[in-house]
Amino acid sequence: MLEKIHAFLWGAPTAALLCAFGAYFTFKSRFRQLRLISIIRERARELNAREGGISAGASMATALGGTVGIGSIAGVGLALSAGGAGSVFWMWVTGFLGCMLKYAETAAAVKYRVTECDIACGGAMYALRAAGKERLAAAFAVFCVLCCMGTGALTQTNAVARAAESCGIPPGITGAVFALCVLAAVSGGRRTIARFCSFAVPAASAIYIAAAAAVICMRAYALPQAFAQIFECAFGLKQAACGIGGAAFAAAMRTGVVRGVYSTECGMGSSPIVHASNRTALPHTQGDWGILEVFADIFVFSTLTALAMLVCGTSSALVMFSSSFGTAGEFIYTPLIALFGFAAAASWCFYAESAVEFLAPGKTAVKRAVHAAAAACAYLGAATRGNGVWYAADIMNLFMAAPNMYLLFIKRKEICQCFAKTARGRKA
Repeated sequence: MLEKIHAFLWGAPTAALLCAFGAYFTFKSRFRQLRLISIIRERARELNAREGGISAGASMATALGGTVGIGSIAGVGLALSAGGAGSVFWMWVTGFLGCMLKYAETAAAVKYRVTECDIACGGAMYALRAAGKERLAAAFAVFCVLCCMGTGALTQTNAVARAAESCGIPPGITGAVFALCVLAAVSGGRRTIARFCSFAVPAASAIYIAAAAAVICMRAYALPQAFAQIFECAFGLKQAACGIGGAAFAAAMRTGVVRGVYSTECGMGSSPIVHASNRTALPHTQGDWGILEVFADIFVFSTLTALAMLVCGTSSALVMFSSSFGTAGEFIYTPLIALFGFAAAASWCFYAESAVEFLAPGKTAVKRAVHAAAAACAYLGAATRGNGVWYAADIMNLFMAAPNMYLLFIKRKEICQCFAKTARGRKA
């Protein structure tokens, strides 16, 4: 039943709408995402700039904590098993268009941020309220809290528990430890979460990139065939010869777009919440950090994962590591996936706490209840079998994306003005 609802909601119209928004902002920005080297050079000096808020580097790391990891590892494996190698191509398309979609929602979040308790707070809920859409703003905040339970807790612990089982650790123990870690992280508030992510995410990322690159180098002879698979299956070329090209094409496209959205959170409005916490940022400069976030997630982590899996002939990251490094592979993969999963859960707690602050300002009891619920979902995620938690998370993501996409529609002209400011800054 859940799978059917997921297939209906994440059908071709939804995929087309998200890509259309991304294409619109891509054309309006004159393909800003293609100037990646220039963006990196322009934004590098802002990494540690901070005026009583959270630095650009910490906000970027926290945003990456929510996007990179489970979605870029276990999620890519799910995409390969459900949509075939062709889904990777459509993840690339989603990532390319998603760069400017992320820029747009980040710019909107930063423009309408406010300062509460010496922390800059922003996100679609504040922008919607400023536009007079109080109910939509509240709906977005509620959906954000729900996504913290699904995307931020259930799926993360589920993936970690499956990996830990290979090392002989029972799911119940994994769930209990993960839940306690989540409670410990969120007890310090948003600044503590940002500090943790600014250290843990870069360290885990460097190790994972090195390991995935090593797997690819060990089987470099299979790399041309892996790319051939991606492009052949993306358009159903192989399947067309057997008369099933249309179905294969639809499956690859839908799965690639869904996994791309899940991994990057483009259009959801989640990571812009933490991007807006950088008080020194301007809408047109912080939007560039959104571009870098999507690029790192799709074109570095997800692509390395997909290529490594394809050259190994598997859709399981655990099998990929163990077949390449033997028993040591399991002990490399499990701590990494646990760290990524915990960083993602902590990042989502950051988003949820911001949403709760918007819904019930100063209500500490409500925040504690949300923290407890997130920990409980983390425990339950470890005990859950099958792909049900992934379907549920995708459905929640879409509910959260709906008011955010409406915001981008009504604020599209203001967002396009940010592109003009970016262009003027570059000429200066």
